Amino acid sequence: MSDSFLHLMPVYPLIAQQILDDYGITSGKCLDIGTGHGFLGIELAKITELEMYFVDLDPEALEQAEKNAAANHLDNPVHFVGADVTALPFENDFADLVISRGSLWFWKDQVKGLQEINRVLKSGGIAFVGGGLGRYTPASMRKRLQGKKRQKLQAQGEGGFLKGAELEAVLQKTCIDNYRLLADVDGEPGHWVEIKKA
Repeated sequence: MSDSFLHLMPVYPLIAQQILDDYGITSGKCLDIGTGHGFLGIELAKITELEMYFVDLDPEALEQAEKNAAANHLDNPVHFVGADVTALPFENDFADLVISRGSLWFWKDQVKGLQEINRVLKSGGIAFVGGGLGRYTPASMRKRLQGKKRQKLQAQGEGGFLKGAELEAVLQKTCIDNYRLLADVDGEPGHWVEIKKA
């Protein structure tokens, strides 16, 4: 497992707890979009009874997510789905919760991806999509972890890390009106998208 994943390991339980505390969704279907090695979805599964769908375009990432889920002995029903966020293989009104940390900036079509997430959400469902370290991450840990991989990718000319007004501009193109931007720290530009399906 690469160091770029390992250095973020402490934040996944914190973000999972934040999602549970904020939205209180403990059962139903949850999609972890762009799951990578499955860390956020696994941590959320540990503290809920959610049926988890780990979704990623990369078969190697999905294979590792499956190994990680098995190693954590999850009691939840789990599924591993190879798919692009712009063409999710789920029916309308499928998911109670959609989560994604760190993949939004790498989608080829962010507008279509967000529209697809909104489509598959059930009425009353929630999506929490974006990037950051979560509100519960202590300031000292935040300072140590923030932006390490982002700086490396930007130095290579990769990764358009949208936040604040730039992210708002993408969302306006989606014609989704039931969203808001959230930040981990008060006063910072929003880098998470919360969608609440009416």
